[in-house]
Amino acid sequence: MGYRAFVGGDDAEMWFGIGLLQFQFLVANGLRPNHIFIDIACGPLRLGQLLIPFLNEGNYFGLEAEEELVRLGLANELKFGLVKSKSPVFGFGYDFDFSFAKPFDYAIAQSLFTHLVPYDIKKCLVNLRTKAKPNSKFFFTFFEGDSAANPQSLSHANRNWKYSQDELHTFAEGTGWALNYIGDWHHPRKQKLVCAEPIF
Repeated sequence: MGYRAFVGGDDAEMWFGIGLLQFQFLVANGLRPNHIFIDIACGPLRLGQLLIPFLNEGNYFGLEAEEELVRLGLANELKFGLVKSKSPVFGFGYDFDFSFAKPFDYAIAQSLFTHLVPYDIKKCLVNLRTKAKPNSKFFFTFFEGDSAANPQSLSHANRNWKYSQDELHTFAEGTGWALNYIGDWHHPRKQKLVCAEPIF
């Protein structure tokens, strides 16, 4: 399906495999049905198709810049009245406006910071911090490497940016988050994982 290709899931392994990887990782790290979850850059619900049925009604919040992707995901990936019974909530836009969401327990941005310049990474961190609880955990992926070869352009879904761990810590300074590097988590595209926890 064409909308899956938009998030790099144009084959079954990439679509279901990365969705399942995220889901199992989150559950293994404490996610439970009663938790509030924010899925940042949720797209056509590669993760949402698993999390929405798992979470209690009204506990899934998805942020996506392209509203059409969510519409297609809801129409094609969730069956048997799950949208009505689980009542997922969505926000749309490129400005990382989380005002639509409740304070969260867990959040993830899988393959989002890989496409963002530092300014937008900082903006996401600052805005998401307003919804953090003392025990919130925000997981995000990034491409680890030399930023010298990064594109000289604005953030773009079809371009990739690499950063060092030190650079990520620099981006997070003053945003209210402490970063804990996890690293390899068996991502098929070798994206590394970080856990951000709020500073109170």
